Amino acid sequence: MPRSKNLKSDGVKQKDIERTLRQAVAFLEKNDLRYAVIGGIAIQFLGKPRFTYDVDFKVLVPNIDYAAARAIIRAKFPDRARPHIPADPLVVDVQIEKIPVDFLLALPGYEENIITRATRRKFGGLMVWICSAEDLLIQKVVANRAKDWLDVEGILSEQYGRLDEDYIEEWLPQFADLLERPEMLTQYREIQDRIKAIVRRHRKARR
Repeated sequence: MPRSKNLKSDGVKQKDIERTLRQAVAFLEKNDLRYAVIGGIAIQFLGKPRFTYDVDFKVLVPNIDYAAARAIIRAKFPDRARPHIPADPLVVDVQIEKIPVDFLLALPGYEENIITRATRRKFGGLMVWICSAEDLLIQKVVANRAKDWLDVEGILSEQYGRLDEDYIEEWLPQFADLLERPEMLTQYREIQDRIKAIVRRHRKARR
């Protein structure tokens, strides 16, 4: 269970997010679309819980037919969440009961791992596929916003000793090279070293 059961902000409550999530998951499963919940909801399971105003999915696209995937999602949920922003062919942004929902269509390769490595967890009264801590961390480093780095720190802290560091080290340098952003590796490793030092101090103090 996530640890933010009673979180709410600006009139949006956790039950509103749960209701929207239920509708989106029912749609995906009815249409045999494999998915993983990512973003703020995944953080509630894997990092330092914070309120999220939206719902994010990574969706596996059958036969890599992105046009068909976009069409079936848009037919069910015609209202865009952000109509003022130009459409992205890999992101279907919709609004379900006033909650923004992003269906991010997975590219072949690494993004398929996000879905195949997901695990089933209980969110409220619903069982959903949540991405792994490693994949959430990688996505947060790549996203590179201030709040993402806070989430990275939370994941490293909450999942200390349980992360597959070899998997992370396999993929993060590839993204750093692809995006020409070697500094993101440096920042990640600085946070990683800081968390390890904090844990060591706490363990030493308890002896």
